Amino acid sequence: MTITNKVSDLLIGTLLGSGNLQTTNGQIWQYRVIHKAIHAPYIMHKYEVLKDYCLNEPKYSSVFDEKTQKSYQRYTFNTVISDDFRFFGQLFYQEDEEKKWKKHVPTNIAKYLTGPALAYWYMDDGALKWKGRSNAVRLCTDSFSKEEVNILLKALENKFQLKVSLQKKNEILRISILEESYPVLEKIITPFLLPCMYYKFPDGNNGVYEGEDISSDIQNVFQARDL
Repeated sequence: MTITNKVSDLLIGTLLGSGNLQTTNGQIWQYRVIHKAIHAPYIMHKYEVLKDYCLNEPKYSSVFDEKTQKSYQRYTFNTVISDDFRFFGQLFYQEDEEKKWKKHVPTNIAKYLTGPALAYWYMDDGALKWKGRSNAVRLCTDSFSKEEVNILLKALENKFQLKVSLQKKNEILRISILEESYPVLEKIITPFLLPCMYYKFPDGNNGVYEGEDISSDIQNVFQARDL
């Protein structure tokens, strides 16, 4: 099977976010998706893009976290194991000394970071910086090293001409896309944002995209849906 541009954009963007590829030998890979139940529309979109690689639809489950002593509702799905994902696995993953495959930012990520891929990255790990006060946004890059975050920062600057800076809190680095670059970022990613993710993106007037914060409505709409 030939990987389509749509699948490629999803994989590139979400592997910078919460996406995860798994392998045992570095040759054949499986993509795994986990999202909170309130984001059912988003995980269903991912499933629709990848369904040619799937045997089952997303499944609902409730998981108890011993640390927080709370139960969390989620949806998950896996693709089949396929060597079609080898390029992406070998691009993003390196085997460590313990023979475990760990995700890294490719040094040449700018080559593969398209507008749709950036939209997927934002939907996975983007957020308003100051809701109601600013049109700046941030990208959570908590799991990446300082060197890797700087690679991403340079890619955003050079590929998309965005004005960016780094935020540091408790040794965690995150990328901030400055308010002055809002018009550029809006033009790049809003054609690809899903309506269920509008609440994460500013509208240019310190509100949210299309003027509606629907974050609390997602759960209401999909709570009774049997996936």
